[in-house]
Amino acid sequence: MKFSKNLGLFLVVDAIVLAVFNIIAFVLPFHRGGGFWTGYGSASFAILFTALVGAYAFGRDGMKSKFYGIPMAYVVLPYLIVQVVAGFLEMAIPFIPFRYEILLNVVFLAIVLIGLIGAEMGKGEAERLDAKVKDKVFYIKSLQGDIEAMATATPDADLRKELKVIAEAIRFSDPMSAPQLAAAENRIEAKVVELGGSFGSDKTASLALCAELQQLIAERNRKCKLLK
Repeated sequence: MKFSKNLGLFLVVDAIVLAVFNIIAFVLPFHRGGGFWTGYGSASFAILFTALVGAYAFGRDGMKSKFYGIPMAYVVLPYLIVQVVAGFLEMAIPFIPFRYEILLNVVFLAIVLIGLIGAEMGKGEAERLDAKVKDKVFYIKSLQGDIEAMATATPDADLRKELKVIAEAIRFSDPMSAPQLAAAENRIEAKVVELGGSFGSDKTASLALCAELQQLIAERNRKCKLLK
């Protein structure tokens, strides 16, 4: 777990809530019966539970700490507020049977757990998409690097110009990943390999392959727009 700035701020706020709650609980003259300890225990649990959720949600590197932690914070913070308020009411109203208070607090906890499970499922999907985008960015940069290396190596001005155009087109290609793009991407990769094989030996064939590559890249970019 990484102790990030977001995590530090989250825990500081949680500690302040815990301190203020305990001061109010033991300074005011509450009747310390079953209702008091039910409200006090449930609210204290909510505060500590919120700290654990914050540690899990924000204890990540870089942007993941913000991107993946915020949905969980949106789920757990309303629970904290509701449970602390309910805890004070349970402490202040001694004539309500504490068994009903326990049942109510369990319902609050069940609701927040369901919300956190949903947020975790969404986080898993976001991580999966993030990994796919990273793979696609590597694929694009690899192709771009191959084309730029050819452009640097060729002494032919016409061929160098065409290769630079292709490199720019690849550079600004959409890094999205989808099964529908696989065929176009495979053709692009095959053409780059073919261009590398003919490079330096047949200018006419190389220029023809450059034109085909530009068409294939444009076709992939059009499909990317249609898939959005």
